[in-house]
Amino acid sequence: MIQFPLKTQEDKDEEESGMVNTEEPKADAASNAQTPTRASVRRRFARRGWGAALVAGLSLVVSLMSTTPASAYVGTNFLRNWATGRCMSLQDGYLHTSPCDDKNYYQFWEPIFIRHDDYDVVTLRNLGTNTCLSVEDGGYLGHPSCSTTSNHQWFKARGTGWDKVEFLSLYWWTCVDSNALGNMYTLGCNGGGNQKWKLGY
Repeated sequence: MIQFPLKTQEDKDEEESGMVNTEEPKADAASNAQTPTRASVRRRFARRGWGAALVAGLSLVVSLMSTTPASAYVGTNFLRNWATGRCMSLQDGYLHTSPCDDKNYYQFWEPIFIRHDDYDVVTLRNLGTNTCLSVEDGGYLGHPSCSTTSNHQWFKARGTGWDKVEFLSLYWWTCVDSNALGNMYTLGCNGGGNQKWKLGY
């Protein structure tokens, strides 16, 4: 025989009055505030993901910049003298300046990066002859076969940019100079326009 628990008088009073307790226990507000929802967790991880992606992207850019061939950093173009407006040339086998002509490959030069000191150190390769500007004993200019290991061909490109730069020989410690007659030579660096060159017209 099944026995049921006896009802108390209080139970009977509740049934008679129709009062039934259907209220659920209230959650602790402080506990809810401290318990993260799934949406907040997703947002937090999304923000972290964007941050990590940004750092990775910047690292990739820096890596690409550091591994890009330095010889291609400024390209091939005229070297035009600021004072005379004439372009450095190797036409006819000797160094001089002449009126700029974009069809004359002997007037096109490629600065090739060697290293960076306080300024970039470069060699200057002529496109028409595939030889490089050089400073020989006595400060005379020449154009032998290119050698990135020869300090005769190393020039410190001094300036704020390639629109106005002077070439200081690291072998003879003089600057590449030119005059209105088209002659080219080296002289002690003086900051004058005859020693300033622009890569491009």
